[in-house]
Amino acid sequence: MKTLRMLSILVALVSIGQLAQAQSLPEIARQERERQKSIQSKSLVITGTTTTVTSAGTAGTTATTNATTSATADATKPAAPTGPTDSKGRDEKYWRGTFEKARADLKRAEDKLKVLDLRMNDLSSQLLRESVYANEVTLRSEIEKTKGAQVVAQREVSDGQQRIRDLEEELRRSGGLPGWAR
Repeated sequence: MKTLRMLSILVALVSIGQLAQAQSLPEIARQERERQKSIQSKSLVITGTTTTVTSAGTAGTTATTNATTSATADATKPAAPTGPTDSKGRDEKYWRGTFEKARADLKRAEDKLKVLDLRMNDLSSQLLRESVYANEVTLRSEIEKTKGAQVVAQREVSDGQQRIRDLEEELRRSGGLPGWAR
């Protein structure tokens, strides 16, 4: 009986000691981020005709090249996509930006149409309230201008909706992931 108690106390002490030494989740995440940064970070040092590329994961590598050639080659390269791309080499960032711009244009056109609808309602109610002929002529010309602007705004809305549908179709045909359209 005493040995069983002593054994259970010993097991409890050992498990408490292991818990005390265990790292917390935020500490492990912090260490992993630092490890990934050290792997991904590279520094490029150009001095005269020697180019040194160092990485935290490897020792420094030295290569002799023309300094202006390597500097311009690095400056002209577009940023390579790090994740999946579609058949034309466009990544998620491209598609999300394109869809965001198309949706913003559509929202702007819809808002413009709403404002014109409100203006039309206001002009129509003014026309019904006014009994002076001179004001009626002015109001009717304003109503005609607003109707023309409404037609243009409605066309912009339908064009914006069609643009989003075309982008979705283009994304589908190019093999991009459907979530990129969100």
